[in-house]
Formats: sequence, structure tokens, C-alpha cells
Amino acid sequence: MTTLSPHFVDPDRVAQYIEHGPPAFTPGHAGLLQMVGVLLAERAPSDADILVVGAGGGLETRHLAQTQPGWRFCGVDPAPAMLDLAKAVAGPAAGDRLTLIEGSVEDASSGPFDAATCILVIGMLPDDGAKAALLAQTRARLKPGAPFILVDQCLDRAAGDFPRRLDRYAAYARASGVPEDVLEGARAYIAGLTTMVTPERNEALLREAGFHDLEVFYTAMAWRGWIAYA
Repeated sequence: MTTLSPHFVDPDRVAQYIEHGPPAFTPGHAGLLQMVGVLLAERAPSDADILVVGAGGGLETRHLAQTQPGWRFCGVDPAPAMLDLAKAVAGPAAGDRLTLIEGSVEDASSGPFDAATCILVIGMLPDDGAKAALLAQTRARLKPGAPFILVDQCLDRAAGDFPRRLDRYAAYARASGVPEDVLEGARAYIAGLTTMVTPERNEALLREAGFHDLEVFYTAMAWRGWIAYA
């Protein structure tokens, strides 16, 4: 079982998620969410059922609910505090179109869903079968040809430029206005995270899970975003 980071358990850190979370650390976060909505809508119908893997925080669900008033969302996340935040953030936009489940993708219904997202999640899972299982379980819940969005921070700890990429990660957040105490904690967390993999490994995992027609649509420093199809 994956141990949850204090960032997703400690109430004080969870409270900082919206102001000092993904929008401050992920370059072009608003544009990223806009691209996600556009890409999913290419194939997802106006009354689509969307599976949100790692729905805690609610940012992507809120955006999609605001732009697609007919879509319904099933969000799964293992962190109760983050699910509470998702309900507060996305709930007003989604209303009764939002179902939140404490757990992993295996705890979601079998669907089939019209589309799915996994944004800033898979990098926290070890590559010991956990990443592969998440992708396979997601793929099994999608209709044939349904789009799937995967966004991950891809840092190779063995690479010679790993320290420089950590410095860039911190510098971007600092430029976004993140306080130094929050920034130091986030940098230390990423520096000690042993579960991130290279872009090439993520692509291999996607193919092993049965996804096809992979396309990179988002590249920002060490962040990558793919669209693939079930």
C-alpha cells in the first residue's frame, strides 16, 4: 500500500494546496487544464462519464465541470482530506454530477467510462507494479477508443542534470510567489522522491497497459502530458 505524503494528509498543508499547489509549481497549469478539456472533448460525448484518477484537490474536475455542463465525474483518491478539498473546490461547479470515492482506481465502478484523467499522480507511485496496475485498471474501465490523459513530472535521479532540474523546479515556484518555507519543504520532498520515472518509461507503461496512439501534448521543464486511447 502506498504511504501518503504529508502534503495530502496534514490539514495545514492541504489548506495550502490551491494557493501553493499545482498552479504555482506546474508551468502553464491553467493552459494545461484547458488543453485537457479540448483533447477529451474531441471524442467524449456531451453527456460523458469521466473517471478522474487522483481527484483530490478538485482543480481539474472543477475546470472540466465548468466547461462541460453535461459531463459526469467519478473521482477516486486515497486521501480523505484531499477528497474533502475536492468536494469544496469542484462541488459548486459539478453539483450532483460529481461522485467522490476514497480509495484507488480499483474502487471505482467498472464503467465503462467515456474518458479518464490521471494528472500529477502516477509519479508518486513506485514502479514495482503499482504504476502498471493503476494504468491497467484505468484502461479496463474505459470504452474502446476512449481518450486518457496522463500528466507526470519526469525526473531521472540518475541523470547528471538532476540537481539543476530541482533548482528549476524551485525557481519556478519561487517566481510564482510560493513562500520559502513551503518551497523548501516541496523541494526536499521531490529531492527524496524515488518513484519518478523518465518519459520513456511512462510511455512504455502506457503501451503495456493497452493504450495506443500516444501523443505528447504538453512539455514544460520536467513535466510531460500525454493523450492516449483505450
